[in-house]
Amino acid sequence: MTRIEEFGWSGPVEPGIARVISSHGDYYHLVANEQGGEILARRKKSVFKYRKRIESSAGDGFVNSRRADLNAELLNPITGDFVRYRYNSQGESMITEVLPRFSHFERKDPTARRSSQTLAVNFNTLFVMMSLNENFSTARIERFLALAEDMGEAEAVVVLTKVDLREPGDEEFIDELVSTIDGRARLIEISSVSGEGLDKVREYVTPRRTVAFIGSSGVGKSTLLNALAGEEWAATQEIQDWSGKGRHTTTSRELVMLPDGAMVVDTPGIREIGRIGEAEELLVKGESSHRWRK
Repeated sequence: MTRIEEFGWSGPVEPGIARVISSHGDYYHLVANEQGGEILARRKKSVFKYRKRIESSAGDGFVNSRRADLNAELLNPITGDFVRYRYNSQGESMITEVLPRFSHFERKDPTARRSSQTLAVNFNTLFVMMSLNENFSTARIERFLALAEDMGEAEAVVVLTKVDLREPGDEEFIDELVSTIDGRARLIEISSVSGEGLDKVREYVTPRRTVAFIGSSGVGKSTLLNALAGEEWAATQEIQDWSGKGRHTTTSRELVMLPDGAMVVDTPGIREIGRIGEAEELLVKGESSHRWRK
């Protein structure tokens, strides 16, 4: 098996195909079959340029910014993408094309610079993560699952973390969560501290398959990654006692290959969620379905 196939490529094995495992400004860290298996490359500027917004084909006079922005973003590689590249032994290697994505997860861009922001691509399973503490919000899960309806060839799994913090009366919250999910995804309750539920998580963490972690800061994404890897692969931070909020431990997307050959995309914590095309962003803090502990 070639290196690019180990990283999830299932198409014809040809020279010049790589997968993005991280990005650093204008540079991208790639894994490939050539040049020792790892390459640092840049985007070819003449190819990766922002496409002008196009008018709706419906002729209604409005600009179809979502379609245009998605077309533009598909030209720009992010972590997890499969790409074509041109190697240069005496200069900078260049990414020349982003290959079609079989799955993607996106939200309305909170910066309002464009209509959508892609958070993860080319994953087989999306772990929608929420913890059993002040982070608990069924409204947030509802939004995540609504966005996941359009993510392509992948499945969503809701992972409720930190169940070792369970207190009397918490079953009411869990029952509400089950009702919110309503059969659209599997629910797994886990504790990275006690190990509860990790065997069910590992059913999805198998060689050549990619799992993407999505959730707010402090829900335990990095802790779960460490538990699956069997060592400290990612930095973790404790929940702030005074607010129940987590400190950001992942500041950029990174594709990590675990010792068993499975891959994980750990994304930065998400504070806001919005469906594309809506006028306003949904702020989950303070909603009636949000749980607060004393």
